[in-house]
Amino acid sequence: MFTKSPVVAAVALALTSPFATAADSDSLNEIRQEIRQLKDAYEARIRALEERLKAAEDSAAKAQAAPPAPAPEPVAATAPPPPPAAPPPQTQSNAFNPAISLILNGTWGRYGRDPSTQITGFSPSGGEVSPARGASLGESELFLSANIDPMFRGALLVAITPEGTAEVEESFFETLAIGHGVTVKGGRFFSGIGYQNARHPHAWDFADASLVQRAFLGNNYGDDGVQLRYVAPLPVLVQIGTEIGRGREFAGAGEFERSPQRNGKDSQTFFAKLGDDIGTSHSYQLGVSHLRQRSGAQGVSMFDYDDISGVSNLFGGRQRISGVDFVYKWAPEGNPRYENFKFAAEWFQRKLDGDFAFDTAGINSVAPLIAKQSGWYAQAVYQFHPYWRVGGRVDRLSSGSVTLDANAANLAVPGFDPKRSSLMIDWNPSEFSRVRLQFNRDASRQDLATGEVLKDNQLFLQYIHSLGTHGAHRF
Repeated sequence: MFTKSPVVAAVALALTSPFATAADSDSLNEIRQEIRQLKDAYEARIRALEERLKAAEDSAAKAQAAPPAPAPEPVAATAPPPPPAAPPPQTQSNAFNPAISLILNGTWGRYGRDPSTQITGFSPSGGEVSPARGASLGESELFLSANIDPMFRGALLVAITPEGTAEVEESFFETLAIGHGVTVKGGRFFSGIGYQNARHPHAWDFADASLVQRAFLGNNYGDDGVQLRYVAPLPVLVQIGTEIGRGREFAGAGEFERSPQRNGKDSQTFFAKLGDDIGTSHSYQLGVSHLRQRSGAQGVSMFDYDDISGVSNLFGGRQRISGVDFVYKWAPEGNPRYENFKFAAEWFQRKLDGDFAFDTAGINSVAPLIAKQSGWYAQAVYQFHPYWRVGGRVDRLSSGSVTLDANAANLAVPGFDPKRSSLMIDWNPSEFSRVRLQFNRDASRQDLATGEVLKDNQLFLQYIHSLGTHGAHRF
């Protein structure tokens, strides 16, 4: 509307201030006139808005003061018109619209020793996918979830292994509206035992699972059954839960053929969690859990201390795993976006009581077995930048006590305590991408012939990319 901008004029005046003595007084008057025009224009607009506001307020006041309109005269009742014909049914392409996400996971691994050997002195953990030598796919995941109706939601997790096979790891329904703090889950799902077990591999803070998780539970222990959780109406989080499963998987040993005489109640889990906030920046969670299992009548392959010979051994009996977990989180004023810290630790103890058959294809010596072993890990992760995190982890296992009875003549129980230390740094350009570099100093294996600890320096480069919608993970 104006021929000159007042901002430009002001800048020009500042730049030519050293030469103010030579400035034309007419130019200064012109600038002052434009400033007055701006002030007059804005004052006129403000007066116009004030007049519109007053007119609207007067109109509203008159409408409230007006008498109500008289009721309409009654008319003779007539039959309502027939409803319009229903439109023909249409097929909607988005009638089934769950949240779908695909997790891409891959690693490059460098080992100094053969990574296929198991943790010495502990039964192999079945079904686990650990970083391999060289470039390889990790465990990619296809996840679907949606509310079924106001009462239920459902979810499906299909894991794709590096070999290209697909496995249904989770497929369950969960209630939404029972109320009173009660939730029921049914189907196949990761157990609520401990803290790390129920977390999917892409949500781990390190490229591999802790030693105690691998030795006692595998990467993720799950079963087919039902879970019941209850959250008490208290000012702090108090949650208790229980699970009943058919014993599809023997924790720490993977799947096995069950006896057809069983009725599907060979696995029971109990857990409880207590948590709260400390101010606005701190929070914690303390948990206890217990798993009881009974193997099938034919037993399960366990306790092959001699990794080289591949002797087939079977254990048949009961297993009990008890654990304690603790998690602490810090974020300034409760905002973890730019900086946060997390500490997590778990301790487990496993007890076995049953019969142990040594070398089922040969000697087949059967004798009682009693074992009690334990282990723990502690890890800390610090996000010092919106894109960067660093972390460290310490793993320890205790061989404990193992009584082989008559089979002591066939197997020498190693008095060896595996351990490992890990360091990692990862880059997170967004919530959908992560690139991680990790180093392990591993001392979890022993040469049974010489007693030498097979120390190994391991290096991993991992990528994790998330495509699609994926819900947030629990605390």
